[in-house]
Amino acid sequence: MKIYHIGTIANESSSTKRELKSIGGISGYILELINYSLLKNIKIGFIGKIYNYKKSSGINYIQVQKKVTSTNKFLINLFIKSLFFKIPYDAIIHAHRPDHLAALALLKRRKSIITLHGQQAHTVNIRKNFVIRYIYKSLEKFAFKKAHVLIAVDHITEQFYSNLYPHYSNKFITIPTGVNSDLFYPDNKANCRKSLMLNKEDKIIIYIGRIEPPKKVDVILKAFQLLNEKDKSYKLILVGGGVSLEQIKALAVELNIQEHVLFLGVRKRIELQQLYSAADVSVLISGNEGSPLSIKESLACGVPVVANNVGDVTKVIENNDNGYIVNSDNINEICEKLELTISQSNNMKDKCISSVEKYSIKNVSDKIIEIYKKLLDE
Repeated sequence: MKIYHIGTIANESSSTKRELKSIGGISGYILELINYSLLKNIKIGFIGKIYNYKKSSGINYIQVQKKVTSTNKFLINLFIKSLFFKIPYDAIIHAHRPDHLAALALLKRRKSIITLHGQQAHTVNIRKNFVIRYIYKSLEKFAFKKAHVLIAVDHITEQFYSNLYPHYSNKFITIPTGVNSDLFYPDNKANCRKSLMLNKEDKIIIYIGRIEPPKKVDVILKAFQLLNEKDKSYKLILVGGGVSLEQIKALAVELNIQEHVLFLGVRKRIELQQLYSAADVSVLISGNEGSPLSIKESLACGVPVVANNVGDVTKVIENNDNGYIVNSDNINEICEKLELTISQSNNMKDKCISSVEKYSIKNVSDKIIEIYKKLLDE
């Protein structure tokens, strides 16, 4: 069995540098699936960009470009490169964006799968101009036609695309993202805080993810301001980078909370476990998600989550159990639930951990590997 993934990932260790373009849930999803597949003796190819690539990794690497820039440039390079590289005829192509498969499938006709990480078509319609929207929609239609299986990471995404493409409804299947419990687990909170030079008495909220649309990091800051007005021991940690970073930093100054907000920038995936473990609560307020890994990783570390109803969040978070669901437009409610969750954080720890046991990498990856096998049998 040979599987070729398309995208961007990073092989990390304590000696590798942080890669500004590699952070993100999709990269983590691909990397975990690849590592599990290799353990199952599945041959893996990768088309795109691997930071810190080593031949000993067992991955047949086809580099699309040396530095990851814009999505448009990646697509152009992917198409051009596909003129020259070879993929075995019995290989399955596993794309993680519809347009990636479209760029490749124009020349490489292989059995293929797309994992849909949220409603990308919706995001493109909101953020891009008419020309980009038209090109993307054309690529998406072509990709859906060519794909043999469409894996949605949540039921909302499946329903969204099923409504757009009802004639492909037989191709859809929902498989949520999985969390690696070997990488994400509870750690000593005091030690984790000491490494960040934080006080034991601090009440810490953490956000880990991209700082760009559709993430509503500005809403998180405004809710935090209300908490900070009550008690200066509240601290907000923002981990990640993106096009909105400077705008968010400016907003922190405007709200006069900059001394209580810690911007840590992009961190390695292997560093995130200690960051989660230092916090009392993690937060996600977003306009578009699929099956956000950050929520499951936080819970696996024993840290409850406050999030809005997006993607499969309500399948994972249960109010007063392992966190709270809030209205993304209600800053007062977000503030209240953050305060409440911090007061209950220690009591929620065990339920947080147990709530993500069914989302193990093994359970999720085995389902995907079964799809690979079925495609090859057909």
